[in-house]
Amino acid sequence: MGGDPEPGDDEDELVIELVDDDSLPGEGPNSATSDRETIRGGDDGPEGLDARIRRLPRRVRIAGVCAAATVLALAVWPAAGRREAAPQPVPTPSQMDVDLYKVRLGTTTLQAGNSADHAVLGLQLTNNAATRLEVVSAELWDAVGTRLGSASMWPAQGLGAGSTASVPVTLPYACDVYGFLPVLPITVRYSISTPQNPEAGHDYAYPLTDAIWDTYMRQRATQCARPGDEISASAIDATQPIGAPDDPEGFDLTFTVESAGAQTWSVDKVTAFRPGVTITGTELPVTVVPGQTARVSTHWHVDDCEHAPRWSQDLGVEFTAHTTGPAAGQSEPVEQVFVAQLRPGLVTEMLYEACGI
Repeated sequence: MGGDPEPGDDEDELVIELVDDDSLPGEGPNSATSDRETIRGGDDGPEGLDARIRRLPRRVRIAGVCAAATVLALAVWPAAGRREAAPQPVPTPSQMDVDLYKVRLGTTTLQAGNSADHAVLGLQLTNNAATRLEVVSAELWDAVGTRLGSASMWPAQGLGAGSTASVPVTLPYACDVYGFLPVLPITVRYSISTPQNPEAGHDYAYPLTDAIWDTYMRQRATQCARPGDEISASAIDATQPIGAPDDPEGFDLTFTVESAGAQTWSVDKVTAFRPGVTITGTELPVTVVPGQTARVSTHWHVDDCEHAPRWSQDLGVEFTAHTTGPAAGQSEPVEQVFVAQLRPGLVTEMLYEACGI
């Protein structure tokens, strides 16, 4: 027919490439050249091409459309599971990280008499690892976050593999600045790292025994005692909850009292150091024997939670004590009043317990 081109005439080629979307990482799309189909057309352009397609039998045209749709669906439909995230492996800790957990605290000893202004607490630390480690710091803290003593060197001590060393912690007496009472329990804290990587470390915390702390406070009371001032409060025990079960707007505190001299005392009165709180001793009188520790239990009641006292008012307690017999050179028992001031952190906790503020 006149409309059909003769062999050898110029031809336009429409090339359809089926593209595989599932390419490898770092590569472009993969061309499926084996599935390339060529449809030839003449000079009459797209209209001539459409006419030629329309002259195809209807059954062939329908089959071609279905085949093209199937190929397109296979090209763009995601493969099953291809977008699921692969499970991430749990990182295995290095041997160095494991070694940081192998330092243990043994005995603690208190060295006295070496200095007039401080005592030394020795921490026996054992390195159970097969590599050298380093004691970065060693410190003593009370229950409301006050640092009471620390090692004088930084880093504090080197620990060879399998070795044991005594790390000294300096505990100053600080007679002139030791205003607020420390709050029990007292905690030993030390930090371990490696000489190769000081940034990687592990922190330990152990309670200090009451006996060692009482011994230190008695030493301090002896060093800081002034003439006519031989009895004092040395700590506040907060190891038990401070709330008072029978008084919603109150709390209970126990004080440690020490006698620095050779005289036995009787604590028979306790009162609030500032207005706004009523304090009563629950088991008075309490006898304080030199060289021994006495505990004085107190109950505090907030008079008006709407106008509760603030810690900036030096919230504390006054104790009144008498010698149980005439002091040396005296014909009558001696009376002494001593004050125990509370740390701000403890006051905040107590007022929250009592008044929710």
